[in-house]
Amino acid sequence: MVRTRTTIRRYSSPERTERRNKTQLAILEAAEEVFRQRGYGAATMKAVADSAGVSLPTVYLYFRSKPSMVGSLADLVASSADLSVGHALAETEPVRMLEVGAGLLRRLHQRSEMLADVLRTGARTDPALSKVWRTWQDRHLAAVGAVARSLQARKALRDGVDAESAADVLYTIGGAETFRQLVYERGWTPSRYERWLVEAGRRLLLR
Repeated sequence: MVRTRTTIRRYSSPERTERRNKTQLAILEAAEEVFRQRGYGAATMKAVADSAGVSLPTVYLYFRSKPSMVGSLADLVASSADLSVGHALAETEPVRMLEVGAGLLRRLHQRSEMLADVLRTGARTDPALSKVWRTWQDRHLAAVGAVARSLQARKALRDGVDAESAADVLYTIGGAETFRQLVYERGWTPSRYERWLVEAGRRLLLR
C-alpha cells in the first residue's frame, strides 16, 4: 500500500498582509485616542473596537489585553525612523551630537506623553505594564549609552567621566521623568527643555 503525503501550502499574500497591518495600526490609533480621552483605567476593549470601526473579536485577534496594546504602542514609537539614535551617532562633532540627540528626545517625549503616563502609573500595580515600562527604560538607556560610548571614542568626555557615567547622566537628564517635571510641572516649553538638555550635557560631560 502506497501512502501519499499531504502537503499543506502556506502562503502569505501581500494584500492580506497589508490589510492586517492596516487593521492593526487602526486599532492602535484608536486605542491611543480612547486611552487619552477616557484614561487607561476606564478604557475598555469594546470602546477601542468601536473607535476603530471593527468588531470586538477582531480586536482580540490582534491584542489579548490592554497592556498588550500599550506594549505595541511603545514598540511603534520606539521603531520610528525619525527618532532613531542613529541620527545623533552620525554626527562627528560632540556638541552637534548632543544637539541632535536633544531634539530626538524632545520629540520622543512629546509623542509619547500619554504612553509614558500610562506606563509610569500602571507599572506600580500591573506586572504586564511594569514589564513594558522596564523595556521602555532599557531602550532609553541603550540609546544614551551608545551616544556616551561614541563621545568617549572621540575623546570628548571630561577627565574623570567614563562612558558608563556619561550614560547615567544622559539617562537622567534626558529621561521621561525629567521632561515631565520640567515641562508639565514647572511649565517649561519643550523648546526650552531641549536647549537646557544640550547645555546641561555640554557642561556635565564635555571637555
